[in-house]
Amino acid sequence: MNEHFYMSLDPISRFSDHSSDYQKYRPGYPDAIITYLEQNIGLNLKKNIADIGSGTGIFTELFLRKGYPVTAVEPNNEMRLQAEEHLGYFRHFKSIGTRAEATLIPSGTIDLITVAQAFHWFDTQQVRSEFLRIAKPGAYVLLVWNILQHKTPFLKAYQQFKEGFSVSKPYRDKADKEQVEHFFNGAEIIVQEIYHSRLLDFNELLGYFRSSSYAPLPGDPEYTSAESNLRSIFDRFEKNGKVKLEYDAKMFLGKI
Repeated sequence: MNEHFYMSLDPISRFSDHSSDYQKYRPGYPDAIITYLEQNIGLNLKKNIADIGSGTGIFTELFLRKGYPVTAVEPNNEMRLQAEEHLGYFRHFKSIGTRAEATLIPSGTIDLITVAQAFHWFDTQQVRSEFLRIAKPGAYVLLVWNILQHKTPFLKAYQQFKEGFSVSKPYRDKADKEQVEHFFNGAEIIVQEIYHSRLLDFNELLGYFRSSSYAPLPGDPEYTSAESNLRSIFDRFEKNGKVKLEYDAKMFLGKI
């Protein structure tokens, strides 16, 4: 991929056409994440949480359902509107339309800063400065990614299928250890993985694929063949009309 194309892939607008599929078909996160935080860092309902790069609110919802107050920060209008429509009835939900590097959150007010599936889009140095500004003394940062496993024949086939479309990814590998360590600037990092899984029918699997920023959408010349190839993979591995997607929710937790 040439440099000009690489630089033209705006991480903010990139998911605009995928926001509906993202909300409907991306995996959630296991409740065990909150249990882990409550047991290991003393997270409780009096703590203020900021979910940065919150997208359509999938990770935000995990905390809201448990009664936590969450400020969600998301610059993409389409994704943020999905979150506001879906989560607006939660009393402790606040939504801000701005970048991670300039959150507009008042200084020194946040106990836990979370970033789910978005850290690889950020300017690491700028976002560290912003997180230091909004954090209370002793605040924690949690970076988390849902990492799709590749251990079963179906998952290997699905990964190979996706790789045919993912050459336009404008970011490093997700959960990049060097980038994370640079962000935490020598502070101790706790690394934890929590397994979870889900069963999808074909339409759900197709929607999940379409939620990727690099996936062709209906109307794209590649879409029909992509759908056909994905159907072939599904038909090969489905059991009772479903395929199993397995994930590790990989967490990096440290003080800022």
